[in-house]
Amino acid sequence: MQDFIEKKCWIMSLNSNLNQLNPTNVSLEETKFQLKPVTVNDITSAYVNWLNDAEIMQHTEQQFRTTTLEDASDYVALMTQIKTDLLYGLFYERTYIGSIKLGKINPNHKTADLSYIIGDKSFWGMGIASKMIKKMVSLAFERLELEKIVAGVYATNLASIRVLEKNRFVCEGKQRDQFIFRGQRIDGLIYGRLKLDWLGEK
Repeated sequence: MQDFIEKKCWIMSLNSNLNQLNPTNVSLEETKFQLKPVTVNDITSAYVNWLNDAEIMQHTEQQFRTTTLEDASDYVALMTQIKTDLLYGLFYERTYIGSIKLGKINPNHKTADLSYIIGDKSFWGMGIASKMIKKMVSLAFERLELEKIVAGVYATNLASIRVLEKNRFVCEGKQRDQFIFRGQRIDGLIYGRLKLDWLGEK
């Protein structure tokens, strides 16, 4: 019974923290970049063009589908209602250039999956993805009191692997021949970041 009460209290705390974060804008350290919750009003043709750009999406499951403006708007509307996902947009001044999502959050295990994309190619190679992930990790462990974050990546996505390792994510496993990439089967890699390690490095 005590475990049930503690779990219920933590879930209530998680929901409260998510509600507090949802309207909150977050600045990336020493930059003009800002994270803010994505709304339907942020969904433009430029955003949809990212989702349908083969180069941008080549290392994601999005490569297998075509997305319309209506599809993207419906998805964002759904994300604003779901309490187990936190979807932020990355903005430079007022321009939407990328996204990062924490979810689904598992209240039983205090874990969540992490996914991210820099959609505007003119901002590639600037280290912004790393700063974005660092901020989201901080929000997850400090504000949401999660214990672990997991990120899956194609083994061919060397840029994403570098970004995860720069943020002290550890490769925990390999999924052999998990995906098809350019007509060939490739491995998937699972990376994890523990709050215990994060606290020890602060």
